[in-house]
Amino acid sequence: MKSHPLRTLFLLLLSTGLVSIEVIGESAPPASPEVTAALQPYFDSYKLAGAIAIIADKTGKVHYRNLLGYADVEAKQPISEHNTFWVASMSKMFVGASIMMLVDEGKVSLDDPVTKFIPQLEKWMVVEEQDQSHVLLKPLVRPVTVRHVLSHTSGLTGMSELQRATGSDSTPLKARALSSVTGPLQWQPGDKYAYGNQGMNIAARIVEIVSGMPYEEFLQKRFFDPLGMTETTFWPSPSQTARLAGAYGPNKGKNGYARGEVGFLTKPYDDRIHRFPEAAGGLFSTTHDIFRYGLVLANDGELEGKRYLSHAAMEELRKEQTGATKVNYSLGYHLRNGMFGHDGAYGTDLSVNPATGMIAIFMVQCTSGDQWAARDLFLKTATQVFPK
Repeated sequence: MKSHPLRTLFLLLLSTGLVSIEVIGESAPPASPEVTAALQPYFDSYKLAGAIAIIADKTGKVHYRNLLGYADVEAKQPISEHNTFWVASMSKMFVGASIMMLVDEGKVSLDDPVTKFIPQLEKWMVVEEQDQSHVLLKPLVRPVTVRHVLSHTSGLTGMSELQRATGSDSTPLKARALSSVTGPLQWQPGDKYAYGNQGMNIAARIVEIVSGMPYEEFLQKRFFDPLGMTETTFWPSPSQTARLAGAYGPNKGKNGYARGEVGFLTKPYDDRIHRFPEAAGGLFSTTHDIFRYGLVLANDGELEGKRYLSHAAMEELRKEQTGATKVNYSLGYHLRNGMFGHDGAYGTDLSVNPATGMIAIFMVQCTSGDQWAARDLFLKTATQVFPK
């Protein structure tokens, strides 16, 4: 069948990211009534104000697309794929992928000691005893490795003392990585799992050292530019910030919405002088861009004829990496119910099922604490309605 010239032009624009998956011409994907019904109670109780739910496959076909509620409740502005979102800890996926890209190139091993790249961290000590009157430290029984910092098993606290004092994004990655040596490890490397941001920022600093370029430049050149992720950034422009979906939860009376803020980051967001990449949780993005990255994950590290990560690298990202603790976490990727991906503090989520090829995207900005239950219900429903 001969292709219509307008459709050919649309597909070209879609592949470059110049239009979003919101505009599908004559074949817009339907909303899933099951997803709408599952999420409706969260809207009725003011726990969610707006949500985008995408269910697609690894060919890029969107099977269901639900746009629910508002991006701006006060202005009655419906949520849309033109909205930007703070994707928070979804940023961790790119840290893990960046390290694995360097592993593919033979420049890093997951079992390399972190001190191979940042020798100043050889002064790390481990808490043996601690109470209000004393802290007893002892040496490490094994090195902290790249695998440890990516899998939250290093013994590091969630944030460095420097970040707690100055803010999450107000110092360069180099300073943040070096500052981690002042706070002792809470256990021996590999002995326990504790989720946090400090290890991810150290891993991102290793990316800078090995690649010889700033971390944000590495992401831009290796992922964002080639994938057409034109709106994914640590520094959203004023126009992107204007399109940022509002963060909401129920008010004190639970009879309406209360608006929140992205308190984790410093305003103005486009300040490149005083703000630095928070590799573990600082990215902003859009539904389109997250979908593009989801396609890479669903296609075993390859997309449109370009290989980003080897099959071996993808295998590492898809398997549990927390050692004896057996927590369902990999190297910057959550593992749940046969899917892998990551979520963010306000509920954004990308989950990919390698067996079925399903890509599930949940874009929300929720401050109620109910975002995880809503996300889990969406993923359960997505699995049920995804074509077998």
